[in-house]
Amino acid sequence: MSPIHPLILLMGWSFQLLNALSLSGWLAGHGPTLPSSWNGRHASSRMAVGFAVWVLGFASTIWHDDELRELRRAAARRQARLGKGHGDQKGTVDKIYVLPQNGLFRYALCPHYFCEWVEWTGFWIMCGAGCVPARNFVMNEVATMLPRALQAKRWYVQRFGREKVGGRKAVIPGII
Repeated sequence: MSPIHPLILLMGWSFQLLNALSLSGWLAGHGPTLPSSWNGRHASSRMAVGFAVWVLGFASTIWHDDELRELRRAAARRQARLGKGHGDQKGTVDKIYVLPQNGLFRYALCPHYFCEWVEWTGFWIMCGAGCVPARNFVMNEVATMLPRALQAKRWYVQRFGREKVGGRKAVIPGII
C-alpha cells in the first residue's frame, strides 16, 4: 500500500468518531422501547431483509478487497523471485498494476465500492427509513466513492487502454 499522510489518517479517525456518535445518539434517543413501526411482523421482515442485504454486501466487500490484496501479494512474490525486492533505498515502492478479473471485477472496475454501498444500505434497512444517520452514511459513501470510481475508470482506460478495459463500468455493473 502507498504511504498515507498523517492528516488523512486523522480525518479518517475523526469521521469514524463523528459517525459513531451520530449513530449511537440516534439509537440511544429511542430509549428502552422501540417505536411502534419497529414492532410486529413488518419489523421482523425488515430486519431479516436488511440483515440479508448487509451480510451479502459485507461478504462481497471482503471478498473483492481480498482479490485486490492478492494481486499485490502476487506481484510482491514475483518481484522477490526475480530478486528485485520491494522498494529501493529512498523508500519508494515498486508498483505493478494489473486489471482485476475475478468476481464483479469482470463487470466493474470498483465493485468493492458498490458492495460497501450494499452493505450499509442493508444496515439502513435494518434501522428503518427514519434512521437519518444511517441514511446519511450511505449517501456520504456514495457521494465520496462515486467520483473516485469514475476517476479510477479514467485511470484504468489511460493505463491499460479502452480495449482491455472493455465494457466494464466504473462501480455498478451494467449501470455506472
